Amino acid sequence: MAQFDRIYRLTVGVEGSDGIVIEAKPHQQGLSIGFDIDKDLTQQTNKCRVQVLNLSMTTAKKLERDDSVCMLEVGYSEDIGLRRIFVGEVVDAWTYKSGDNKNRITALELSDGQKAIRDCVVSLSYADNVSRKKVIDDVAAQMGLLVHYAEGLTFTTFANGFSFVGAGRTCLDKACVGANLSWSIQNNVLQVIAEGGTTKVEAIKLNASSGLIGSPERIIKGVKRIDKSKKRKVKKTKADKKAGWRVKCLLQPTLNPGDLIYLESIPVTGWFKIESLKHTGNYDGPDWYSELEVYEISDKEQPKQ
Repeated sequence: MAQFDRIYRLTVGVEGSDGIVIEAKPHQQGLSIGFDIDKDLTQQTNKCRVQVLNLSMTTAKKLERDDSVCMLEVGYSEDIGLRRIFVGEVVDAWTYKSGDNKNRITALELSDGQKAIRDCVVSLSYADNVSRKKVIDDVAAQMGLLVHYAEGLTFTTFANGFSFVGAGRTCLDKACVGANLSWSIQNNVLQVIAEGGTTKVEAIKLNASSGLIGSPERIIKGVKRIDKSKKRKVKKTKADKKAGWRVKCLLQPTLNPGDLIYLESIPVTGWFKIESLKHTGNYDGPDWYSELEVYEISDKEQPKQ
């Protein structure tokens, strides 16, 4: 895998207005940028922090407009090309001088699905035996989100009908919990998977030749169980622990929480589920990598050979 010649494209704009594109094209030097991205499977919004050096003040001011949306694409010109790594609303933006006064830095704080999670209020009413999938689809439409369902999901119905007025995210909780599903927002797409399951996307085979850095580190994670009938946390037991690995590799922008990876390394080999990840990039510096927390999956989640 020829992971050489870093490239990026940062697109920022207000819907219905002109946008700004900042990019580093293949085999050309672009402006220096840096980014830190955190993604997981929770219902909190994923976060991204971007810094761009030495923009003109006119361009910097355009990046600082209210209600801007940002898409960051990164990759390698001699391998995968540009791939979308983050989409989100700009929740804060400012420009300042570096400590040595040599560079002007424009910083953006981004949040994936910010408006959908924070602002969307839905009003829905259905007759008997409405499918939970229908409810999820309608909530997503009101949130302005596309939906991606993992393969093989089973949807039960609301036998006595369903009515709801309130936050869209709360309605999603109600629609998912009865069918043993979970939801999150990934790159402005509503992702629905089985509770504790995966997207079924076989993202990558990760080994030394495909970008694995060093050796995976063993981790043990405590799991919070929720008594759904009483809405309270249940004390952890030894059975509430699960084993996983912390993995570092060259930047893999196509990876998302819930995806499957096949890990080949000295301490461990097999299929694992990505539960959280962090992408770190510095166009002109050493950082251009992904850090993953991956966990063992059940036999039924194993891909068919």
